[in-house]
Amino acid sequence: MTIQLIDAARQIEQAQSVLSMWLEFTRDTEEANKVAAILTLLHGIPAVMDKADGDLLRLEQPHLEGRNS
Repeated sequence: MTIQLIDAARQIEQAQSVLSMWLEFTRDTEEANKVAAILTLLHGIPAVMDKADGDLLRLEQPHLEGRNS
């Protein structure tokens, strides 16, 4: 199975949403710390992936250079 970079970024955002809800509802401090650690690791990753996707598009289609996305 092949997944597009942009789709992977959206899946990470979905995972962040689920983890945020989990963090909000957990009452166990150790569990909350683990979920928070995962959220910290994922922070900013979708934005980096979006930029990489745009960079790849410009490399693959140089005639689009200079156009606003």
